Formats: sequence, structure tokens, C-alpha cells
Amino acid sequence: MAERDLVLDGSYTPTYDEISGYMNEPIRTLWQDLNAYIQQEYKALPRITYSKCSAKPGWNVKYHKSGKSLCTLYPEKESFIALVVVTLDLAPLIEAMSDEYQPAVLEIMRSAKPFNGTLWLMIPVDGHAVLDNVKQLLQLKYETKGPMKK
Repeated sequence: MAERDLVLDGSYTPTYDEISGYMNEPIRTLWQDLNAYIQQEYKALPRITYSKCSAKPGWNVKYHKSGKSLCTLYPEKESFIALVVVTLDLAPLIEAMSDEYQPAVLEIMRSAKPFNGTLWLMIPVDGHAVLDNVKQLLQLKYETKGPMKK
């Protein structure tokens, strides 16, 4: 019998610690770093949800602030994906700071198809530089959203 995959098994709701433990090092440390950052910086609590979306099925961790989505984190064994939805008006600001962003992150933004005035950035976090970029995007998103108060 095949071992069940904790993240894909919709019949069992994992705890936050189980999700964290699912990932291999050094990704687990990056995951914990980002989660702690979001919880401390934005006073947002993690919400574990299951997605049946064909693009990224499985358990994920969502963060909201003032009723608006901050980001969604999708755990994987060797990396994790941070979904950060930014408005189209942020794209020129990000481009203006392009020397601060990893080429892979910029490529994700540049190739994202606009949807209802937003860009859905599915960013694979596989190292500290990309993790820092995700934090920068969250800060930029947060600073430009009037109703999303700390």
C-alpha cells in the first residue's frame, strides 16, 4: 500500500506543525521564517485550507488581513510556493526596483496574465533571496492597500 501524502490527502486535516514537518530542510526553515514574519509583521493568523484547484491541489496555509488576502503558502517537500496577488499598478513599482528582485521572481511577474486588475504570482521559494523577495512583495502590497491596516 502506498504511503499517503500528507499535503494531498484531503481526508485528513494536518496541523500547522505537521505541514511544517512535511518539508525537508533547508526549506522547512524558510517556511517557518516566512510564517513567523507574516504572523509578527501583519498580526495575521494562519488558516489551513484544502484546495481542489487543478493548478495546485492540496493543503495550504492562507493569511488574511482586514478581510483581504495577504498570501497563500503551498507546502512541498523540497520547496514551497507563495501565492501573492498584486494589483497591476504595482508592476511598474516592482520593475523600478528590479535590481532588488531575483530574475526568477521578475520573470514570474512579467509572464503572469492579468486577471481582474491583478497579477497572481506563484513564486517557488527555494532560497533566502527569493524568500526576501516575497517579504518585499508583501510589504509593497501592504503599504499600497489603504484598508489593510496593521
